[in-house]
Amino acid sequence: MFITTTLIQAQLPFDVYGGLNIASTSTTDFSMFDISDWEKFGLKSANSSSQEGRVRIDLATMQPSSMNTGLMIGALRKVNDNLTALFEIQYSLSGIKLIASNIGVNYALMKGEKFNLDLTPKVGYTKGTADLGVISVIPGYTPPVILTEGTFDEGDNLTMEFSGLQINLGITPTYKLNDKMSLMGNIGYTLGFTSSDGLLCNGITVPMSSKGVVQSAGLGSAQAGISPSITSSGLSFQIGIMYKLSDK
Repeated sequence: MFITTTLIQAQLPFDVYGGLNIASTSTTDFSMFDISDWEKFGLKSANSSSQEGRVRIDLATMQPSSMNTGLMIGALRKVNDNLTALFEIQYSLSGIKLIASNIGVNYALMKGEKFNLDLTPKVGYTKGTADLGVISVIPGYTPPVILTEGTFDEGDNLTMEFSGLQINLGITPTYKLNDKMSLMGNIGYTLGFTSSDGLLCNGITVPMSSKGVVQSAGLGSAQAGISPSITSSGLSFQIGIMYKLSDK
């Protein structure tokens, strides 16, 4: 609303839009594993008197929603009769905490009195944080788990952050309601080139390559061999209102 008001007062040749944004995320290696200090205290499964600490992290049940609902707001400027440049900001209200900014164009595929259809490529930057819940100590084991890389205990918060570039290709239909307002939508697919420092447990990076990160099966010492990650790849949907500020 602030951006819209500012543009109206300045009488700039921009159009603005806003509405609902639904963005996808995808995950890999979200499976169960344990963190154990077996190297220091020995395996309890091999020696019942061992003081091994062991926490279980079941990422399969902590997997965040693949669809995140939020808001988007953007500005458009006409380049020529068939091309319009755009700038857009997206913010997630549910699911993963996500904010993204994009630039792109609308290229006219179909133009009519009421209905238009555009091809809309966008490129931008996204940053997200997933709250995955808390970890728990396996009953019978001695808390906390003490590794060289950090200490892990019952109730510690588990999160994952990611950021990077994303590319979206979609189609944007618009339907003219009156001289100033149009109903708009967008259906597209996002390809995310994001990276992450990995799982964070109370601010400590879980060392996925450490010998203390082990498979859950058998309560043994076999390295887990997984690298959990989240990206912004997937389908995207938008629906909103476009308001025409320019006279063109």
